[in-house]
Amino acid sequence: LYWKRGDCIYIEHFCILPEKRNRSLGRRTLEFMKEKGKTLILEIDPPTDDVSKRRRGFYERCGFAENPYSHVHPPYREGQSGHSLVVMSWPTVLTEGQYADFRCYLEERVMKDVMI
Repeated sequence: LYWKRGDCIYIEHFCILPEKRNRSLGRRTLEFMKEKGKTLILEIDPPTDDVSKRRRGFYERCGFAENPYSHVHPPYREGQSGHSLVVMSWPTVLTEGQYADFRCYLEERVMKDVMI
């Protein structure tokens, strides 16, 4: 699931079915998206366990960079708080302005009216 906006693509959810993994489908899909010539942005869980560390490694091997910005994804449910995530981007780390634009887009477009 992704959102196209101007010169960037926000990959909101990226997954390969477990039975289809280890066939380079994820890498090839990201390569296809890179061909669009836009900045790619995605979020991952903080790399604190083996699964999240492997996920970060996958994106790094695909050329994504971890961004230094403290990032809390907005909540999906009323009365809940957001959750900390790590923003990764391709082909380079986002500038502060690019991150601010992404954050604004996430809050005002992607997450608008999703509270349940």
